[in-house]
Amino acid sequence: MRNPIFTGLLALAAVGSLAACDSFVEGIDQPIDRVNSDSLDLQREVDFQITGIKEGFNDAYDQIATLSDLLSDVGEFNRGVRNSTFPTFGDIDRGEIGFDNNSVDNLSDAVNEYRYAADDLLRRIDETITFSDDADGVATEARARFAANFHGAIARYFLATYFSEDGVNGGAPISTDRDDPGPVIPAATLYQQAQDKLAIAFDLGSATQQRQINTLRARIALFQGDRGAAGAFAAEGMVEGDAPYVGRYTAASSNDWWSQGGNGRVQISIARRFADYDAIDTRDLVVQTLNFDRTFSRPYYQQALYPTPDVDLPFITWQENALIQAEVALLEDTDSDAAEAFVNPVLADRGFDEIGAADPDLTQETLIQIRDRELFTQGQRLVDQRRFGLPFEYAVYAGGGGGDGSFTLQPLPGIYRYFPLTQTERNANPNL
Repeated sequence: MRNPIFTGLLALAAVGSLAACDSFVEGIDQPIDRVNSDSLDLQREVDFQITGIKEGFNDAYDQIATLSDLLSDVGEFNRGVRNSTFPTFGDIDRGEIGFDNNSVDNLSDAVNEYRYAADDLLRRIDETITFSDDADGVATEARARFAANFHGAIARYFLATYFSEDGVNGGAPISTDRDDPGPVIPAATLYQQAQDKLAIAFDLGSATQQRQINTLRARIALFQGDRGAAGAFAAEGMVEGDAPYVGRYTAASSNDWWSQGGNGRVQISIARRFADYDAIDTRDLVVQTLNFDRTFSRPYYQQALYPTPDVDLPFITWQENALIQAEVALLEDTDSDAAEAFVNPVLADRGFDEIGAADPDLTQETLIQIRDRELFTQGQRLVDQRRFGLPFEYAVYAGGGGGDGSFTLQPLPGIYRYFPLTQTERNANPNL
């Protein structure tokens, strides 16, 4: 797990080890390469913990986005593409995910560590941290409670949406006691826990944060099949022009779309339909990759939205909020005119022709396609495939790997539509 927070501390440790070889360096305290738990009970360390929680979000989110898109019909894995070497990625692409899949294990660790960090900060706020009575103390406590609840909610949303014990029903345990780990918590319960935490964060947030929270609330309600609640939240959600809430990355803590599906390394290539979207989208969605060892008649594509390791990854956007409102209007209220009014600003923003009065009414199929290209790389396609009953297919190539470039799409019945709870989790939890 990336942990740039401690980079400087580790660097000091390295310097200290070198200094031990030089007799002229004396009287130097031992370097600090870990944080004592008691130190985190101090008000002055609260922002340090918030920074760590945010980094936990960055780490969990880009893994969620890349691997769930690989499990969906967005990403593809083929060993003919140079540097596509992880067999665990191939298993995810096929939906044949073993409990010992270390890519999923790493993802699970990232999500659960992120959840624990948020929950632990909230515990410390309630039990051990004493905040001063002055303005700084009040502001610090409010900032801490917002971060702990907001990110605790997102972590539960991740667990509910992407993990499953049986591959069919979402859910995951939340172990608070190492000696007595809990059972699987169903997705519905995790979603409710997330909504409860978002309600607390909402009361502590700025106007901008409140709109972001309402959009996330709307998404969760939509994924639960409650379009009425989704519409109500989205009506108070993000508006055109609002900046997105993003995962932030650096050269030292890179965006996984760059490192696994882009210029860093192409382990995940992108489905061909995105090249068609790219032709008229104002964004550069994909670029054809020549990064392969064999001669293919079929072109391969890599994502182009994140050409360097430090590009932010959108998580909550005004465009998504508009599409939620469009879905509610179209499928809940059967009002195609209202749905088009929500969709058209998104289309215009990306350079697509708006749906006008002279055109056929907006359909569910078209709306799904718009979500497909607008939310590209954000990890939502997997959920849309599940909730709209879209087929899960795997590209099977001729010649055992695509020597002549030919391929067919084969349905994948009875495979994982979620990430399984890993063997590590199962070994540690007798309830599984």
